[in-house]
Amino acid sequence: MRKISTLLLSFLLIVSLLPNRFASAADDLTGIALEMEMRAMAEKGVILGYGPGKYGPHDQVSRGQFANFIARALKLPEGQPKFKDVPVTASLAPGIYSAVAAGIITGYSAGTFAPNDPITREQMANMIDKSLDYLKVPKQKAALAFTDEKLVTSSISRNSIANMVALGIIAGIPNVDSEGNLTGTFRFDPKKSATRAHAAAFIYRMLKAAEGIQEEEDPSQGQDPFKIGTVSAAGELTISPKSYNTFDAANSAITNSNTQVVLYNDSIIKMKSGIVMAKPTVGSSAAVIYEADMKTVIMPVATGGAVPATEMEYVRSDDEKIEVKVAGRQGFVKHANAYLVPLAMMKGRSYYTVNSAGELVHNVYDIDKNSHTAYTTGIAPSFLKQGTKYISWDGNSFKSENGTVVGTAYQYFNMLPARSKTNYTAAELDQYINQVLAEKEALYTSNPTTFIRYKDATKTSKLIGLGATLKEVESTYKINALLILGMAMHESDFGTSTHAQKNNNIFGIKVFDSNPEDGEQYATIKDCIISLMNNYLNKNYVPIPDSGFAYQNGGSPGNKNRGINVRYASDAYWGQKVAGHMYRVDKALGGKDFLNNANPYNIGITNIQGLNVRMGAGTSFDKQFTYPKPGYPVIIAGTEKASNGTDWYKIISDSNANEFAYVSAEYVDNITIAK
Repeated sequence: MRKISTLLLSFLLIVSLLPNRFASAADDLTGIALEMEMRAMAEKGVILGYGPGKYGPHDQVSRGQFANFIARALKLPEGQPKFKDVPVTASLAPGIYSAVAAGIITGYSAGTFAPNDPITREQMANMIDKSLDYLKVPKQKAALAFTDEKLVTSSISRNSIANMVALGIIAGIPNVDSEGNLTGTFRFDPKKSATRAHAAAFIYRMLKAAEGIQEEEDPSQGQDPFKIGTVSAAGELTISPKSYNTFDAANSAITNSNTQVVLYNDSIIKMKSGIVMAKPTVGSSAAVIYEADMKTVIMPVATGGAVPATEMEYVRSDDEKIEVKVAGRQGFVKHANAYLVPLAMMKGRSYYTVNSAGELVHNVYDIDKNSHTAYTTGIAPSFLKQGTKYISWDGNSFKSENGTVVGTAYQYFNMLPARSKTNYTAAELDQYINQVLAEKEALYTSNPTTFIRYKDATKTSKLIGLGATLKEVESTYKINALLILGMAMHESDFGTSTHAQKNNNIFGIKVFDSNPEDGEQYATIKDCIISLMNNYLNKNYVPIPDSGFAYQNGGSPGNKNRGINVRYASDAYWGQKVAGHMYRVDKALGGKDFLNNANPYNIGITNIQGLNVRMGAGTSFDKQFTYPKPGYPVIIAGTEKASNGTDWYKIISDSNANEFAYVSAEYVDNITIAK
């Protein structure tokens, strides 16, 4: 008999806190959705590279290659020849025959194995399941809740997949609608060919499932799944041997809520305080935040890999879900997509600082690498001081590390609605593009290995000469040219990304977290920009039709509470990063939009639900549209009196059909912009 080692499981609870030795490596794994798993398998020698820095994470895997991956991962002994299409002299023969001897593969009835055929995800699941048998991992079962589960017709495959779902090896691939928005459902794609990254993820999680198993009698066989743990001041978790059959029973047995936690199968599911970290599942680099019904999707958030796992504010939890806040917006996440880190067990967290130039710097903690990366988002509020760390969940309201409220101030470009206009000409925008590309190319010159992507950036970037197109689009489609440029610089790595170079796709359009190698292809860069206008920003994100759309949360870059960021990107800080690009353009070109502009746009925020926006100052005028909830940024262009003497704000309309609109002044709050 075997049991889960409490010490090992405690380690698994915080395994992602450990540093990643490959964090700064320059190779084709950097930034992929399954980077951590791929690097772990490369380090163990399970998946070998093609040469310096080349691992081919998106390449298809053949049946023979996967058999060899398994043989290396499990260190299988040699086997005897069996298949007529796998000669003993073949390079993949040793691994294939080792897997045969271990009972992991059997081949086809004709005595063949078809080693060069691409392996499907279903076939890979069967081989992983047989590997679990070899490792003597106890079988478990879970329901197959995938939208395409009927495609798994084999009872053997269904059992294999169900076992791995129960063990957390398989969670499925999030489904998205035509606009790339998560639907809250998952698929398995059983017949789809697997990639090397998929293979690495399956094997990595198989080994993690097996790591917690040790040979010895299991005195806890049949134990109830809930337990109580105590977290020491040093961050050590001690799990009590007493178990409970329900969450309520375990929760009622807590005697010190400040130090004790509730665990389910040795994973923390309730605590007094701490942070919630979004957790990846196989095939997904985004977690879903739901409304309380756990069906209505609010937003996706990143879970690690290309973008560090999202930190979420812990509210409360039970055995079914975790209530969280993301940038102040309340929602719920499943335990399968997040884990709880009590305050005493936190090895690091994100924070804000002020640099020597008086700018606000966001230091984002990467729990997988136990390190920080930093970016500048704009001017630091005057109440923040150099040399001090500040905590903020939304980039606007700040506290000291001990929780003392310091103040609130908003970043201008982060809150600036898309219907605004930049003061910069096409020539000036081109000037900045050329300047920043020269800076990037200089990075390559100084360190060719790390910055190989910027080689010849001044000649090959897809942003070169884009100024005239940006200004033309601004005039035609009523979207700020500086916002478009900021999005392009961020999404395409200054026009050097693979999607930009090969597909003229500079905005990551239809590059989903679940399939990062996919994406729309365009004949020209202008076609891509027009697609962004017609199919995204002016169709769904900026206008506010009365029917409403889930991804219409305001036309500013924003965060996970408001703005384009809520649904456009899983990165919780996408809007702040785009705003940072806009800020740097303004700084480099003389501050004509904000830094040195005596009269920048006056931005306010709506403060009520169901705010009617009208054609004129007063309720007698026709309605243009309705803001369905509070929190929409608006540009206040002036104040007018209604016939009853009340003040109404003239605002720049979010409707593409009208230049201006009117709202009652009492329903819009003026905000403090950081200066």
